[in-house]
Amino acid sequence: MAIDARAKTQPVRAKLITDEYEIEGNVHIKPGVYRGRVSDILNAPEVEFIPVTQATCTSRSSAESKPVETDCTIVQVRTIRMVFPFEDT
Repeated sequence: MAIDARAKTQPVRAKLITDEYEIEGNVHIKPGVYRGRVSDILNAPEVEFIPVTQATCTSRSSAESKPVETDCTIVQVRTIRMVFPFEDT
């Protein structure tokens, strides 16, 4: 029996701020009441890393550095200081 490994998720555009970077991109949430918001993912004890797709990463420590665009950036949850969801269900 084949198992479909793809999880059904909904992208939510958000800006994540860490000590070193500002990352703007899509955070993927599972639709529904529980874990249906960006804050639910960040507060889940079993989640250590979250993927951010179509991301733009900007260094906060160097004004001269240019933003880097990536298809996917993996962010360690404990490094996130602030999150600004542009839309949240």
